Amino acid sequence: MKRYRWNILVSDEEKSAKLSRDINVSMPIARALCNRGIFCFEDAKKFFRPSLDLLPSPFLFKDMQKAVDRVRKAVETGEKILVYGDYDVDGTTGTALLYLFLHSLGAEVSFYINDRFSEGYGLSKAGVAHAVKLETSLVVTVDCGMGASHEIELLSAEGIEVIVCDHHEPEKLPPAYAILNPKVPGCSYPFRELCGCGVALKLIHAFTESMNQPSEKWQQYIDLVAIATAADMVPLEKENRIYMHKGMELLKKRPRAGIQEMLSLMGIEAGLLGTGHIAFGIAPRINAAGRMHTARTAVEWLIAGSKDEARVHAAELDRLNKERRQIDSCMLKSAEAMVEGHFASFCSSIVLYHEEWHLGVLGIVASRLQDKYYLPTVVMGGGDGVVKGSVRSVQGLNIFEVLQQCDTFLEKFGGHDAAAGITLKPENIPGFRKRFDRICSEKLSLEERQKELQVDSRLLLEDVSGKFLNVLKQFGPFGQGNREPLFCSSNLRLSGLPRLLQGKHVKFAVKDTSGRIHDVIAFGREDIYRELERGSRRMFSMIYSLEENEWNGRKNVQLKLKDMGFDE
Repeated sequence: MKRYRWNILVSDEEKSAKLSRDINVSMPIARALCNRGIFCFEDAKKFFRPSLDLLPSPFLFKDMQKAVDRVRKAVETGEKILVYGDYDVDGTTGTALLYLFLHSLGAEVSFYINDRFSEGYGLSKAGVAHAVKLETSLVVTVDCGMGASHEIELLSAEGIEVIVCDHHEPEKLPPAYAILNPKVPGCSYPFRELCGCGVALKLIHAFTESMNQPSEKWQQYIDLVAIATAADMVPLEKENRIYMHKGMELLKKRPRAGIQEMLSLMGIEAGLLGTGHIAFGIAPRINAAGRMHTARTAVEWLIAGSKDEARVHAAELDRLNKERRQIDSCMLKSAEAMVEGHFASFCSSIVLYHEEWHLGVLGIVASRLQDKYYLPTVVMGGGDGVVKGSVRSVQGLNIFEVLQQCDTFLEKFGGHDAAAGITLKPENIPGFRKRFDRICSEKLSLEERQKELQVDSRLLLEDVSGKFLNVLKQFGPFGQGNREPLFCSSNLRLSGLPRLLQGKHVKFAVKDTSGRIHDVIAFGREDIYRELERGSRRMFSMIYSLEENEWNGRKNVQLKLKDMGFDE
């Protein structure tokens, strides 16, 4: 029944006790804060009260002044500007952000998004031809450009200058007019983990400062950065935490037309919007555009000037997402059928290929396989001499470094330490699969192959109060780099009978040694239902998070179970 490796974090008790006194919180809360590197009142204030005043100056970016001056010249002289974005959530939101801002200045601006299937990632020959045809003189990229040296040279030969706004690790610097990327050598910007849309925001932040325009001029776009940050697997800490916090406030209070129409389709009230609704509701619908048809639809939805226009685009995104779900469901079943035979030869990774698999949903299937089997996963599709794949890693394994050691088998690759994309020839699949598995085997210990739950503190259920829950809520928004606090309670017994919901979720109640009873929900853990029925009298321990549940107008504390095991 115990599915994960439990790591109950050991915080500095002296520091935890001091923090507990200084900010008047319980010890389990103080331990959770210390586990996040928060040890004093000032640190806690910054964490619980994120402020835009804490943002570093955008002019700490290398080339920022140069980029601002070039954009200003283009706007003032009426040059044609092309915003060139990637087809995922980060790229489309960043494209919409720059387009809306430049349009508000009166600039002559248009946008271009690659076709995922015919052009692939990054600047393309078709994109270059489009810029030339439009007689563009300035291209501003979003979430792409670092690997486009050849295409930028082609643009330069046509007299078109390029400003790159990107956040991917650079192998070599492209010959762009200006490069805005916190990861390039010589950049003094203190926070490296911005998403591409976040880098685009820094450009308009710097522009408005240089023009002495009010801060509202750039802050009105933080909602788009929040969506990109939640979707793009960047850590929700420091600057990203500020954008998520402030962006969520904006999304709840003043959702732009496209967002409001999408929320209506999802049946969500804006004021109740959470990061989960973005990650599992809005983001998949945006991505569905590029996966199934064209990502232009997502940008047009975000920049829609009227409710009627926004409604049409939102409905199309919703339709595409339903189509995508049907396809990835069939692909996942096919992939899972292949996995068991795969382990006979390769036990340290999953590398699957089928020429008929839809290229637009490879990443989704890879993520689901990685979550189920917890191994580095590659899912590939495509024929006609070109195979494309999506790669997903496990905690602690930098997949970009693994791919660097497999580059002799790859035509092209790029991405982050947790996720990447690859292109290779069909004949190189066997060699790549063997090399990839060997490197993963060398880098992953047996312990690292079992998913770990990091537990902040042991907790007596009798200590869970309204105040405890109110403080806990302020730890959000949650995501990569700011996980939801987890607690461990022992000496628990089942109270009453467990219920199986929808054949996969389990609802039950537990009683602690003081006799208090708490409701528990375990999503996707039908195995627990069987074990509780067989061993209902045995004492057990649980790892869980806490949430406030409302039913029929009544609020109560509910434990969201992550894992459990019977006590020895």
